[in-house]
Amino acid sequence: MKRLTCLWAIGVATALFLTGCDQLPGAGPDVLIVDLSTVAKATGQEEAMQQQAQTSREELNVKLSEIVRNLEQQLADERSRFGDTPTEEQQQQLQQMTMGAQQQYSQLQADAQQQAQQYEINLVLEFRERVMPFAEKIARARGAHVVMLGDQSVFWLDPAVNITEDIIAALSADGVFVEPDAEPAAEPVAKPAAAPETGAVAE
Repeated sequence: MKRLTCLWAIGVATALFLTGCDQLPGAGPDVLIVDLSTVAKATGQEEAMQQQAQTSREELNVKLSEIVRNLEQQLADERSRFGDTPTEEQQQQLQQMTMGAQQQYSQLQADAQQQAQQYEINLVLEFRERVMPFAEKIARARGAHVVMLGDQSVFWLDPAVNITEDIIAALSADGVFVEPDAEPAAEPVAKPAAAPETGAVAE
């Protein structure tokens, strides 16, 4: 899921991974680099977060589909009440109800999309917080004061300041995350049926 890859930047409020936000990045031997995306892949957390995000979106789709069915049932009940030959006034009422139902669904869909995106951001932020103490420990052991994220803003760096592998090794040694092949893959969640004449939250 490419969406989560893009969220690495969103999940970080500044360019600094630890304290030292008042310092300018780049200069000095007290600055280290970590690639969180590589850490996530090596520890199996990238796949785990993708599965969690996908499950969350599918659950939201199920709820939206249920709402659509309820709205359509209300419209069907109203049409049935008016009979086969509704008056002009009744036809106008049905049109207004239909437009109101469409607007309601559009708003609910937008809200669900926002919830899904926020959930994915929170997954990245939670992962970041769990890794941070290990980055801090390694940085203090090396006498560094700042750990920066190795994103696209880094044009070149000395491999000696890249502590990504050190963090991966520390996380593995401490058993923080489950190894990628340690547990059987989760059963795929069945996708809900597409809602009639509406879009879905998950892409």
